[in-house]
Amino acid sequence: MASSLHKFQVALRLCKDHNQKELHAYCKTCEKKICSSCIKEDHNQHDWELISDILREKKLSLPEECKEIRVKHLPGLRKEIVLFDRKIQKEDAALEHNKIALNGSRKSYIDEINKLFDDKIYECNQKHDKTTKIYKDKRDRLKKKFQYLDKMTAALDKDINTLPDHDILDMEKGMRYELKKSHSCCVSSADKYTCTTVFEPGQFDVQAVENMIGEIHSVSVEEKNDIDMYSDIITSIIPFSDTDAWIKIVRDKYAKLLNRTAEVKTMNTPCVDIIIMRSGEFVLSDENKGIILVLTKDEKIIRKIDTKPLCPYRISKTENEEILVSLRDGGDRFNLVPTSRRVVQRMTLTGKVLHTYEFREDGETRLFTLPFRAAENKNKDICVVNVLSGNSGELVVLHKDGRVKFTYNGNELESEMFLPSDVECDDKCRIILIEGYSRAIHILSSEGMYLCILCQFAQLRPCTISIQGDNLWCGFYTGRVKVFKYISN
Repeated sequence: MASSLHKFQVALRLCKDHNQKELHAYCKTCEKKICSSCIKEDHNQHDWELISDILREKKLSLPEECKEIRVKHLPGLRKEIVLFDRKIQKEDAALEHNKIALNGSRKSYIDEINKLFDDKIYECNQKHDKTTKIYKDKRDRLKKKFQYLDKMTAALDKDINTLPDHDILDMEKGMRYELKKSHSCCVSSADKYTCTTVFEPGQFDVQAVENMIGEIHSVSVEEKNDIDMYSDIITSIIPFSDTDAWIKIVRDKYAKLLNRTAEVKTMNTPCVDIIIMRSGEFVLSDENKGIILVLTKDEKIIRKIDTKPLCPYRISKTENEEILVSLRDGGDRFNLVPTSRRVVQRMTLTGKVLHTYEFREDGETRLFTLPFRAAENKNKDICVVNVLSGNSGELVVLHKDGRVKFTYNGNELESEMFLPSDVECDDKCRIILIEGYSRAIHILSSEGMYLCILCQFAQLRPCTISIQGDNLWCGFYTGRVKVFKYISN
């Protein structure tokens, strides 16, 4: 092995183009080792130098360069390798999850298909039994008549000269009666068209089956921008273009207009939360005053909606340009009493309440402890982040009419604590959920199936999220804002 390596190293020092001459120089212009003939023929006008001279300098500088690589570059590379190892593990876990889900669906669908075929077989049996019962009844009556007529004719053939006259008359009368009655029992014109049960296979629609099984999507994000200019919790982000968004910071009464590089302006009206309607009007919630404000594009107040005695907290807009408002009474946040009110209301911009979501179907069990944030999905479901305590929460998803569709409490995670803080929905009706303890963005199907962790942050703890086009804006507890390209294939 050592001999082979030595031969390989010697071969590397010899020129292949000039009779194995030694490569004793280095052309800096071409960045290649050259021999004396190479210099004369092709490199005489290039910047070249003897390898021995270069190595003299390199041996002095390389130790320091190696030290710099070890200190500055290797830790970062090691960290990146670990991150990609985690990504590979994540993809492996996603693959196993998908296989389990697909096999589960396959079993469920096969069971349903088997049941459908069993039902068809049962239906065939029922139709068969009904038809054959009719035929058997007719056959048995005909058999009975046949036996009677056969018996009478045989007796008359044999004993007509010895039978009493009255018996002969009675027998003849009975045969005429049976023959007349027999006509209705014989094969009639209607019975010429026999009723036979036939199974006719339906057309197998591969596309319909594929649609039923579901689709395989690839969901990912690519970081586009990282804005680090605040030091407090970002509670809301409301983007209205690829580069601009209004943001709300927890300890600042006023929303700020931000582009991807700098803060542009501050709104004049204080609020807890803010949204922008398609018309350009602003809608602000003021929890302390118990009002919702509607402002023009130039921030003039055109309407006040009084929600007292309930306090409006978070707001979001619906597809129909209505608003969803999270409201609560002024009592303790988590220790509820019978008179506590915790609701999500759908209302118009005039303040007309269209629907109040407060109780389950029994009319008594509360839906929420603290409805923190609500969002309407594209399928009209209502997704509500429900905070249960200072360190626990859940996602409650309702049908539009208020019936509970499902709840999600992070049961796919290894972490015992689960506290979501914001929710959004994409154009495929997937639910995007921010969770603080896992520092992750969860993706759920519209039916409540956990799909994947979209991304997980090593140090930063996300707290709010918003989608505008294919941009996903994310705010963090440290005051940082990141903008990602949201990719769904």
